[in-house]
Amino acid sequence: MQPATQAWWFAAGRLLGTVVLGTGIGWLFGNTWLGLALALILHLAWVLVHLFRLEWWLRHRSYADPPDVGGVWGEIIAQIVRLHRRKRFHKQRFVQLMRQLQRSTAALPDGVVILNAQREIVWFNRMAARLLNLRRTGDLGMRIENLLREPEFVRYLAGGEYSNPVVIRPSTGDDNYLSLQVAPYGDGQLLLLVRDVSRQMRLEAVRRDFVANASHELRSPLTVISGYLETLAQDPGVEADLQGPIAEMRRQA
Repeated sequence: MQPATQAWWFAAGRLLGTVVLGTGIGWLFGNTWLGLALALILHLAWVLVHLFRLEWWLRHRSYADPPDVGGVWGEIIAQIVRLHRRKRFHKQRFVQLMRQLQRSTAALPDGVVILNAQREIVWFNRMAARLLNLRRTGDLGMRIENLLREPEFVRYLAGGEYSNPVVIRPSTGDDNYLSLQVAPYGDGQLLLLVRDVSRQMRLEAVRRDFVANASHELRSPLTVISGYLETLAQDPGVEADLQGPIAEMRRQA
């Protein structure tokens, strides 16, 4: 038989013994009901004392030791102690996980912003604060559209198609570009990933300028070369064995 079951059987036997003892004493003094009533009152007082001790300990359990009682009350207190220890263990573990999460996200090279279903800011890391100029005290709970009012991002967020990121140039006066991508998760929550792509955008601009300049610089000499080759191809005085190379040069030009 388990200890808890034994405790309940012991409590039932104690109550039965109290009833029998009170009835017997009342019968000896000629009033059975009075003896029974007094015995039950004493038993109730004993129960109230234990309830008081239990309630006082629950209010002061952060620094007070649990009352040392046996029987059912001891089992109840033991269960509460186990639940309290389990809760404290899970709380400590949750705090440790949150600290590890904050340290790991703080080390990320990208910004991370957590939004609820109403698109309100729940949490963001340091990189997001730097890239988006967010403030820990004032911007938590604010809608992201009220803080990041770039039209491209507002349309991207309202469209609901988040397979590709959107690149914006914040109106802060700096020549910076940010890549923003939303990842839905949970029950309507959103994870906003922010990346500084200024260097990539500058390299792309250099590439476009180079291609445009190269095309412009090559167009004029190639036009001249093509004109002379066309003249040579139509000149009857050109030897026959040169006609093939001239045609090939025209084709390559």
